[in-house]
Amino acid sequence: MISPPGGGPVLPPDAERLYRHALRAAPAGLTEHAGELGWSVDETELALADLERLRLARRGPDGTVRVDDPRASVGRLLDGQEAELDERRRQLLALRGSLESFELDFRQGLQLSGPRLPPWEAVAPSEASAAVDHLLRTSDGPLLQVSRRIETGPGHEEGVRRQFEEVTASGRAVLTIFPSSVLPNPLWLQFAQHRAAAGEQQRYLPDGELRVEFGVFGSSGVLLEHDDDREPGYLLMRPASVIRAFVTLFEELWRRAEPVLAQGPSAPAQTVKLLELLALGFKDEAIARQLGLSLRTVRRRISVLMDEHGADTRFQLGLAVSRRGLLRADRR
Repeated sequence: MISPPGGGPVLPPDAERLYRHALRAAPAGLTEHAGELGWSVDETELALADLERLRLARRGPDGTVRVDDPRASVGRLLDGQEAELDERRRQLLALRGSLESFELDFRQGLQLSGPRLPPWEAVAPSEASAAVDHLLRTSDGPLLQVSRRIETGPGHEEGVRRQFEEVTASGRAVLTIFPSSVLPNPLWLQFAQHRAAAGEQQRYLPDGELRVEFGVFGSSGVLLEHDDDREPGYLLMRPASVIRAFVTLFEELWRRAEPVLAQGPSAPAQTVKLLELLALGFKDEAIARQLGLSLRTVRRRISVLMDEHGADTRFQLGLAVSRRGLLRADRR
């Protein structure tokens, strides 16, 4: 069923049923159609009015309901709807083009009137997904996360997952520290590896060293888990000094954490395959074809691996992963 931009079907169900009946039947009056459909005359009149409005049917001088070849009548209707959609797309593109100027106006208003958002804000668990989605959309700069568990949290919400993938696809840096206890967990394979494939850089720390769970969204704010039995939830903090403090904390945790490849057998199979292909001398384009990835994704993953292993060249990366026993002997 085709729907216009404003919502609702172009051809309502009753009108469509009457239209199909009229196409199959011999020309007849409204009363005859009503009887054959088991409708009242008033119901049939309303359905016919919709068809007349859409120029799919008309009443002849003798009162019979007449329909033309649908290739012409429905085609004309579709052409009109497509023209409206094209105009709607044009309007939306123009609105998106104005987004940057709206943001400049907003920031100018902040400078004139002061901050409009509270520096501290309690966020209930039911509101966490909306808060994360808003922060992802309105912030720039690196996204830094410390996650103590992967079974729950706003990251599992479909809307947040889509927005997260858009953020990573844009090339924005996303770094997350997980507890090492999740490595053998099957949920990790489904959740964390999916995010790594999207471009997230991941490192792992022993559980005892992860005492807080938080996310730093560029310079826009910090979302801190508030794990209190009396009032569980999150705390959204926006002061620049607080953001800098959490960035410093994250950098220290990240320095002490280990990349996932340090776990050997737990390394993602696709990443190991990438390293094997590199060891065999495959070019980036060939690796992309072998793994079914884009060339950009392959080069980004290689760059991430080099950063994680402190390698300045691919040769140094090969030495690092070889020392850690990540590749089978016959592939080295």
